[in-house]
Amino acid sequence: MGRMSQVSRILLLFSLILLAYPADCLNTTAGGSNETQILIDGEGYALANGEQRAFYQGYSVIIKGVGAGGESAWIELLQNGTPVSYGIFKAEDCLVYPEDCEIFNMTIDHIYVGSQKDLVFFYVRQCRDPDLPEPAPSLGMTPVPNAPESNAAATSQDVPDPNPSPGCGAWMAAGAVLLCVASKRFARRQR
Repeated sequence: MGRMSQVSRILLLFSLILLAYPADCLNTTAGGSNETQILIDGEGYALANGEQRAFYQGYSVIIKGVGAGGESAWIELLQNGTPVSYGIFKAEDCLVYPEDCEIFNMTIDHIYVGSQKDLVFFYVRQCRDPDLPEPAPSLGMTPVPNAPESNAAATSQDVPDPNPSPGCGAWMAAGAVLLCVASKRFARRQR
């Protein structure tokens, strides 16, 4: 029993470390610290075909098109109105920018094709870009529906939605708790 209890404690500690320090944001900043400021940590969003959404530091995402069967979506990432990354993505794909340090990571959850609107559901993790000015501290940004890609005013907003959908961090915490409970039950059965 003591050995299994020790294993469950180690697994719980490891899960908590993963929650506190996401691997894609562990890069070294100019100050020599390996702590990167996380601006958005796995919050969920949904955008309709043609809609644009602004995030911190001038980044924004626009849904350029959705495949007829809902199997893929054409998505573009802009920084102050200039495209920096784009592609056709399927569910569970990630748009990562830049690829070497993942300042902006968008994970496609699923794509919905409806009779009125096509929607792309996704999660965002954004770390502070050290090459850009500090993000503004105020809240009050809203999505920009049907924004043309040259609309720089839509991307100048610097703050995400204060009420996003819950992200994967809550699911990871719930999974760590379930893992701990399951390992304790397993340990009792082994006695």
